[in-house]
Amino acid sequence: MKFGIVALTLGLAIVIFVTPRLLPAEQSAPTPSLNMSPDLQQLFQAEMRELLLGTQRIAGALPIANWDGIADSAMAMRNSYVLEQTLTTTQRHDLEQLPEQFKAFDEAFHLRAEKLAHAAKATDAEAVSFHFSRLLDTCVACHSTYATSTFPNFRSEGGVEHRH
Repeated sequence: MKFGIVALTLGLAIVIFVTPRLLPAEQSAPTPSLNMSPDLQQLFQAEMRELLLGTQRIAGALPIANWDGIADSAMAMRNSYVLEQTLTTTQRHDLEQLPEQFKAFDEAFHLRAEKLAHAAKATDAEAVSFHFSRLLDTCVACHSTYATSTFPNFRSEGGVEHRH
């Protein structure tokens, strides 16, 4: 049990203190593999910045059992879904052209955020930890697939992926 608490605390510290340094600049170039228009790219970048702040708030709230703070942050993350915003015709067309896997990652992330909020409302620490972990797994899966130019440490060396 103590090891789990230490591991969770260390993981949360990494999310809170290291991740902000990895956040891309406000106006980074569009990811070529996604072929987003600059307008759509800006929407996704704004969403990513907000989601990062949400994960940091949750990471700070989890060790102190701030269930309301976790639920509020998780629902804000769930509701930030770009695919559900009012978009221009051009932006909607650009979204339709995105890879299905990318859209699946995006949908899975927001669904996981909703599950995290429900677990927090139920004050279920184990479920909150589980859903928060899976939420971060979704970030890593998407970024390691579609954002290696922004996050080069996700590139696998020699084409060999790490497996557990």
